[in-house]
Amino acid sequence: RMEIVGKPDEIPEVQKEVQKEVDKAEGKSWPMIAVERYAFYERAKQAYCVIQTGERRFYGCFAFRKGVVPPDAE
Repeated sequence: RMEIVGKPDEIPEVQKEVQKEVDKAEGKSWPMIAVERYAFYERAKQAYCVIQTGERRFYGCFAFRKGVVPPDAE
């Protein structure tokens, strides 16, 4: 998640909502790390895929990393 300029420890509501969904999907707390604004932009430049949404709130910027997703157990 992109950290708020001048307030790196503050978490806006839009980020709290995404954190709640991440935790729900993982079945446990999986805290996101804060990335300074310009460092976030540099990461975004290296992204494989960028998804633009209609979200209009400030700091609704996230970078997700996909790992290995194992097949369902039989």
